[in-house]
Amino acid sequence: MTKPPSPPVVSPSDQTLVLASLEHDQLVGAKKNHIPRRHFNGPELTVIWALRLYLLFMMAVVIYQVWTAAR
Repeated sequence: MTKPPSPPVVSPSDQTLVLASLEHDQLVGAKKNHIPRRHFNGPELTVIWALRLYLLFMMAVVIYQVWTAAR
């Protein structure tokens, strides 16, 4: 049995050259990748929810500051 040939190695400069030569529709098709949704575990979920709560709190602070400055 013969071993199948290995795929050619594409350097970053070659990849940039190819992407620069594609038309707009071809470029969009080449860049389209489906990235699956990530499932987080306990500590990651805790950090994400803490950031969400912090964001809501800071939005309330900014709204209050704008409201008091306008009065």
